[in-house]
Amino acid sequence: MIIEKLLSEENLTESEKQIAHFILDKTNKIDNLTSTQLGKASYSSQSSVMRLCRKLGFESYRAFISVLTIERNEYFKVNELPEDLPSQFFSSYEDIQATISRLYAETMIKTNLLLDKNKMIRICNRIMSAETIDIYGIGLSNTIAKQFVFKLQSLGLHCTYHTGLNQLYIDKINTKTNISILISLSGKNEAILNISNILNEHSIYTAAITNHKAKKFIDAHPDTLVFYTNEYTDIDSMCAIFAAQYIIDQIYALIMSRIQISMQFKE
Repeated sequence: MIIEKLLSEENLTESEKQIAHFILDKTNKIDNLTSTQLGKASYSSQSSVMRLCRKLGFESYRAFISVLTIERNEYFKVNELPEDLPSQFFSSYEDIQATISRLYAETMIKTNLLLDKNKMIRICNRIMSAETIDIYGIGLSNTIAKQFVFKLQSLGLHCTYHTGLNQLYIDKINTKTNISILISLSGKNEAILNISNILNEHSIYTAAITNHKAKKFIDAHPDTLVFYTNEYTDIDSMCAIFAAQYIIDQIYALIMSRIQISMQFKE
């Protein structure tokens, strides 16, 4: 999240941009720098560093540099893909293996940078406290929805998946005890967008999982978990499916760990 904001430079002053450029330069070591040292190294000032920290949502420099170091290491793990389309490298088994491995690595690492920890925890809390959990997915997204439902049911949670809209069912939902989760790989499917609007009209708490370009989804649901999708249209759906599965696996693992801890306390 920090890296994305630094890359966009949105609402940053010139001094803050200088700090961002310094941070994003792989050759610069920042792990052990104090705020004063980072200010001097980036030809700005300690006060500019602290303003940038607060602008990015951190109350202290220590918290900022701790999270930044982790994100920065993830960001630099992925080398740039070749300029040609990946499918042009599918000439042999070895090429296919190497290219898909790199694409998946890039998708996973950049999705990690986009994921909001607070949103993830909030969604998991709502899932665990809900009496009913409704997962919506249409088309390719339905495959992901089914997997998500199976994982949550295996943890003993009351969960169902839907491939369309059941108005009578929605009218009877207890908004205090229900969570609805929309999954859309593209964020453009009109049917799922219609469901999104109706759930909002009924004041049903709704989370979403979609790609980082799906502005309508992101704007409609504050608790939206976004994944990275690359620019290669011929393999885009492959990476989107992988990224969506990656997110639901994280949710599943987090809930499972909490259930295990609660069981240990009961013993």
